[in-house]
Amino acid sequence: MNEENDKDETPTVDERGEFDPRAAATLLAQTTRRAQRQFAFPSPLLSLIQAAALLAAYGAIWLSVRDQHPYSGPSGTALVELYGFVGVAAIAVGLDGRRARAGVSGRSSRQGWIRAIPFTAAYLAVYVLMGALRFDGFSTAIVYGIVPAVGPLIVLGAAAAGDAAAREDWQVLGFAIALIAVGAGSAFAGPSGVWGVAGVGLCALLVCSAIAKVWLRRA
Repeated sequence: MNEENDKDETPTVDERGEFDPRAAATLLAQTTRRAQRQFAFPSPLLSLIQAAALLAAYGAIWLSVRDQHPYSGPSGTALVELYGFVGVAAIAVGLDGRRARAGVSGRSSRQGWIRAIPFTAAYLAVYVLMGALRFDGFSTAIVYGIVPAVGPLIVLGAAAAGDAAAREDWQVLGFAIALIAVGAGSAFAGPSGVWGVAGVGLCALLVCSAIAKVWLRRA
């Protein structure tokens, strides 16, 4: 709907081949609205939803493995809860991203999809690595504990950091580096504790991100 409105309101060149000042002002307003929608993604509300969902997801896993001696990995119920909460976060991202991309098409839209490719490849590579480690005889504490808990955080954080650095997006770059730090630091908590530490770290990071976005908007 917003895209249709933007198209309808696009200023045209007058008969003399010059822009009318009012038309130029309209074009500037449209461009500003689009830029603000993209800058606000993800919104502070989305960051808080993600924080709650990921804390619940990692917390469910931690509750299922905290008393395991020896470590055998998350229970089936905990995994269902994990992917359920992750699904909630993904739906929220999709809805907020749709709002942010309203009125954006063409090359900018294609670039967004192209940028998603390395993130997807990096995420899937973690699970391929898990299969390889298990095949090579590594313990369940590594294959079903440390790697799945912190692997996605480190590889996605690294991919996001590279992308943000190329675009000189310092806010995202700082968040990505903090995400890598949460993943690497959580690994010291062991195969059971790593889930709890990583969950708390992610939640704190996203809450801080939401607060920073609100502060930047007011500033």
